Amino acid sequence: MKPEHKILAALVVAAFGAILAADVSADRITTTSGQTFTGKILDETDQAVVIQTMSGKVTVPRDTINTIEKEGGAEVVVDPAKAAEAFKEAKSAIAAGDWRRAGNLLEGLLKLDTGSFPKEDRLAASAALVTCYLQIKDAKGAAAALRLRANLVASETDKKRLLAAAEAMDAPGKSIIGGTAVGRFEEAMEAGTEWKAQQILELAKQVGASATGLNVMYRLDRATQGCLAKLAEADLYVPGFGQAHQTEVVATLTDNILDAARKAVDVCTADRKEISRLWQSILDDLKKAAEEEARRAKGSLPSKSPLTLAAQHPAIRLYNQKASEYLTQRQVGEDMLGNLQPFAEKYEAPDLYQKSEQEVKDLLSKLNDLKYHEKLQGMKEWSLISLWKIRSN
Repeated sequence: MKPEHKILAALVVAAFGAILAADVSADRITTTSGQTFTGKILDETDQAVVIQTMSGKVTVPRDTINTIEKEGGAEVVVDPAKAAEAFKEAKSAIAAGDWRRAGNLLEGLLKLDTGSFPKEDRLAASAALVTCYLQIKDAKGAAAALRLRANLVASETDKKRLLAAAEAMDAPGKSIIGGTAVGRFEEAMEAGTEWKAQQILELAKQVGASATGLNVMYRLDRATQGCLAKLAEADLYVPGFGQAHQTEVVATLTDNILDAARKAVDVCTADRKEISRLWQSILDDLKKAAEEEARRAKGSLPSKSPLTLAAQHPAIRLYNQKASEYLTQRQVGEDMLGNLQPFAEKYEAPDLYQKSEQEVKDLLSKLNDLKYHEKLQGMKEWSLISLWKIRSN
């Protein structure tokens, strides 16, 4: 192929590519005279913007441009001097249900400084922008618009409420909050703040469910106050929410106590068998050692006291370690159950205790039985589980 033919072919391919790009892309320039040019923007200067359209390149003087919309509406540039006209056009687009066009214009307007687009109009535009995004099912865009509005307001309360709604929109990634479909700014705020209050409620419950040290009343009080303080944060989003759900949160602490007491019974029941067998084994060994020592004493050999014999037994320390852990676990369970009734009364939730009263009594009865060694074969009476007190001569 001759060089001139190669150059011509390259130009044809380039032109074809430019036309194809113009067809696929959706950049749009609207002029002050109402004309619209759609295609691919190739160049922008302070004097003009060049756009590749299906009919070829068009150079549009900058001072005749009303708006520039890029990449399918991802970006709109509004001439600051024509902000009022663009805002009017956005309102008309909303009235006509052209949500995407309206949203593009509002995005462009909100990028202007307050000198070109005043605060009162910006507030109205931001709320309308949320609605535009919701109408086209763009949850991420709606969330971004809510955050933008949060930056415009002075009140910290309003900021937090707006950011909560944005968080709710981000969570599912679609225009549904807590199972409710939302299509307008007001609906998003109502559903979003309710969603946030519910999130805080769940966090407060988690605090109660994971609290420890509830066998000591002041720690139980401290844990409860922590739960209720967390719950109170929900009132910013739904006034009165905390009071309405206080009993629900307090119930997580009573459930926590009951779960811990059940665990104490189960653990102690399992451990008692080993502790009692170890205890019986030590007793048998000491009895044999004492009998042997008595026989040796008759032969005028030095005798050892029972305490000395016990101190020398290799299993004593192991027994004391296991028994100490056991006794602590049993006592903690008993103390927690003992706190339940006064706790429920203090926080005005006596029903929580009454519902579990029979179980509390059953657990306390089991814990009381667990004070004693398991009655093994050959044992004549129940013996309290206690530490072995030893000393050496």
